[in-house]
Amino acid sequence: MMKNEYILLTLAGVFTLGLVAYVELERLSGSPYILWSMLGYIFFLMCFLPISTGYSRKFPPYFSQGLLTGQILVALVSLIVHQGPVAPVLLVVWAGQLPDFFSRRAAFAQVIISALCFCAIMYFCWTDSYPIVTSLIYLGFQLFALSSSFARVSERNARERVEQLNQQLQATRILLAQSSRQDERVRIARDLHDILGHQLTALNLQLEILQHKVPEELRETVQQSKGLAKELLENIRQVVRDQRNLLSLDIRQAVQALLAHIPQLEIQIEGELQLDSVQLAEQIVLCIQEGISNALRHGRATRISLLLEQQSNAIKISLDDNGRGLVAGAGNGTGIQGMRERLSPYSGLVELSALAQGCRLAISFNPSFKEIAHD
Repeated sequence: MMKNEYILLTLAGVFTLGLVAYVELERLSGSPYILWSMLGYIFFLMCFLPISTGYSRKFPPYFSQGLLTGQILVALVSLIVHQGPVAPVLLVVWAGQLPDFFSRRAAFAQVIISALCFCAIMYFCWTDSYPIVTSLIYLGFQLFALSSSFARVSERNARERVEQLNQQLQATRILLAQSSRQDERVRIARDLHDILGHQLTALNLQLEILQHKVPEELRETVQQSKGLAKELLENIRQVVRDQRNLLSLDIRQAVQALLAHIPQLEIQIEGELQLDSVQLAEQIVLCIQEGISNALRHGRATRISLLLEQQSNAIKISLDDNGRGLVAGAGNGTGIQGMRERLSPYSGLVELSALAQGCRLAISFNPSFKEIAHD
């Protein structure tokens, strides 16, 4: 399902292209160029629709850049073939699509070059008396469309960053809530051990002394009381041990919180981790979030499989996606480097590798990481 911004861009572009084509083809009625012009507008529309609908984002960036190159070539050739009063509008439509796939500097450079080409076409091929003025007017339209599109892209990126930060805060809140519950359980377990345990130990000592002072007929009763006190003490110690052994953070809940606003993504989570460090759990969750974001943004993945493995002191995390594969240089990109920096205090290793379809993000820890996690 297309997003609202794609729907509006598609409708506006198709409406504008339809009007331009109608006016220009009406002027070319009976001309030998009408068939070629019609094919040119159809080709322009075929290059425009994949970009306006967002379909081209499923492929590498050079695919969309190639479509934009096809658009500008059709526009310039159409301007060379015949002088049309509204045909330059194609340059404006083309300029409005550049910010999604080019940097600000590259996009402005392309618009300036297209304006110079348009001016040259008017000077050599048209009968326009003011080629510079006309080209500057359309350059202004192009720059306006370009600036508006950059504002749209910036607003979209800012919205995505805010959503990402909200997801991080929610995941961190879940981890902190788990940590608070664990702290409370530790406090209760410590109180049980320190207060009841010590008192029961003292009671055992008193019963031991009493056993040697009471009459013979009462010694069996004292012995039974002593046994009950020992059994109670052992039960309390067992409860304390169980409470401490159950102290671990569940990062599955935090990961699921990250995915709450990505309904179009299918994810499967297998395994679990037993972590007692909030800092380590938070860094792992943030790395998983970065991996999911990269799979969506760069790989256009629709399905992700997350595997959590823990054996003794070793932890392994695998994030597999069904995206378009490993992009050249992605293994050393800023995202991977950021993950390595996050996990370096815990001796964590991060690797990105290609699969038959998609990529695998592998995170592992040396056996010594647990000592750091407990500090």
